[in-house]
Amino acid sequence: MLLSPKEVDIVLVEFKDRLARFGYTYLVEFCSSHGVSIEVVTQQEVKKDATQELVEDMLAIVTSFSARLYGQRSQQFKKKVKELIDKEEKSGKSNQNDKSQN
Repeated sequence: MLLSPKEVDIVLVEFKDRLARFGYTYLVEFCSSHGVSIEVVTQQEVKKDATQELVEDMLAIVTSFSARLYGQRSQQFKKKVKELIDKEEKSGKSNQNDKSQN
C-alpha cells in the first residue's frame, strides 16, 4: 500500500475489522508514519484481554484459509463439470456424424 499525505488524509472505515482482521494497530502506526489517519465510524467499547484477542485473531486466520481452500475446491469442481460437459458435447457430435454418414 502506498500512502502519500498529498493524496490521502484520512482512511474512513465503518468497523476496524473491515480494514484488517488482525494487526490493526500495526496498520494504524504505518499510516500515521505517512501522515494519514484512520477513522473508525463504529467503535466497539468492549474491552478484551490478550487471550480473547489472540483467539479472535486465530479464528480470523482459520476463516481466511478456509475460504481460500473452499474457493479452490469450488474452482476445481467447476473445471471438472465443464470438462464433462465438453466431453459429452463432443461425443454427442461424433454420434450425430456417425448417424449422418450411414
